[in-house]
Amino acid sequence: MDKINIACENLCFKKIINVLSTKLNNSKQIRVNGRHSDAFVFITCGSCSYTFDDGYTICANEGDILYLAHHAVYKMDILTPVYQSIYCDFEFVESTHRKSDVYYPENISNAENLFLKLHSLYKTASTASFQRCMSVIYDIYASIASSVCANYIAPTSQMKIKEVQLYIDSNCSDTQLSVSSLAHRVNMSEVYFRKLFKSQYGISPIQYIKSVRIKKAKELLEYPFMSTEECARQSGFLSLEYFCREFKKATGITPAEYRKKNY
Repeated sequence: MDKINIACENLCFKKIINVLSTKLNNSKQIRVNGRHSDAFVFITCGSCSYTFDDGYTICANEGDILYLAHHAVYKMDILTPVYQSIYCDFEFVESTHRKSDVYYPENISNAENLFLKLHSLYKTASTASFQRCMSVIYDIYASIASSVCANYIAPTSQMKIKEVQLYIDSNCSDTQLSVSSLAHRVNMSEVYFRKLFKSQYGISPIQYIKSVRIKKAKELLEYPFMSTEECARQSGFLSLEYFCREFKKATGITPAEYRKKNY
């Protein structure tokens, strides 16, 4: 059964379950084996990659709105030292099969204010708090729908960008991997390719390449017999110095500290 994009439907909210602010670090991988509800998440700081059980991967960054579908199974890889968000757990009235996705609001400041308002209203006990919260969550839903119209990408282009994303995942160790070579691979200009990739994944292609290489490096660092230099080389970094600099920038600690802390 195909999953629907909530931004292209007119769904109704049944109830709001919870509204919270969260702060996570990248010290460990998080796995969710089936969400108990739907959720809207506004990213206030940091970046995180979500890989779903069907292989679909999205990256949520500061200023994005993430929708997580009821029953979704996924793995979170936090790509920055800190990942902060405001999220709202809720239920739709409809029982349709929905697709988790990330959306890029046209006005980030307005989107953040809506989530802050919802958070404040939810904590305020009053006879009108339910109606006010419902009003705000519909405004959030409207901003999601508007963002899709503003950032529409033709299905054929989406497939090409997805092809590139999968290619990066499988070839991150290739030190010759570059934005220009990837753009050439799908017969696009480099400028247009950068624009489409960021619009689809919320992150530039070069940032995505780095994030995949850092993720690969973390896996290789699990093997105590493998030197840091070898981990760097097999992750696609041209030099140990560059690898250590990028690893610390992404995780807040050096590869040696990461290995000592986690293994």
